[in-house]
Amino acid sequence: MTRVVEATGLVVRGTGRAGRPAVLDGIDVAMEAGTVTGLVGPSLSGKTTLLSILAGWEPPDEGRVTWQAGPKPGWDDLTVIPQGFALLDELSVEENVRLPERVGGRAIDPHRLAAVTEALGIAHLLGRFTSEISVGERQRTMAARALVGEPGCILADDPVAHQDERHAGDVLRLLRAAADRGAACLVATRTPALVVGVADTIVHLGVERFPPR
Repeated sequence: MTRVVEATGLVVRGTGRAGRPAVLDGIDVAMEAGTVTGLVGPSLSGKTTLLSILAGWEPPDEGRVTWQAGPKPGWDDLTVIPQGFALLDELSVEENVRLPERVGGRAIDPHRLAAVTEALGIAHLLGRFTSEISVGERQRTMAARALVGEPGCILADDPVAHQDERHAGDVLRLLRAAADRGAACLVATRTPALVVGVADTIVHLGVERFPPR
């Protein structure tokens, strides 16, 4: 398998939200093309911090991140499903899903857009503004945006936190399908059972260990 990104010896010191510790202590993560890596840990265990470091949004206090694509992966190399709702309310659902086309300059196949949005149950919402849809639909819009451009690496931060069982399964199946097509996917979650059966490898941050897929 091709190694897409490797992080070694990641250490983060200091305090997180509400002044509580958010420390990574020598974490190693390697993501391979064609695989799903599950990142399991409770709130404030450092999952979002780790994803932010992998994405290049913040540096660690110690350790290093090495991308096969170079020091600054582009939109085709990496996309993120963030924990917060990073959507543009002045744009429609479809325009938000098509943002990789605007930012990366890569045309999105309309058949691919239709298939992804249909699979996520938001195809009927494409003409609406994101302020007019539910929290769960907004989260699935972010998932569609990440998946429609078929990037080489997807970092998903608790991507099913606002989904019922059915829609959570839809999101996770599409992430698994992206890996089966060759992407490297990392899925962070507070619920271990969600990634068991989906992930090839599981990285634990302070929780009981569960077997990989």
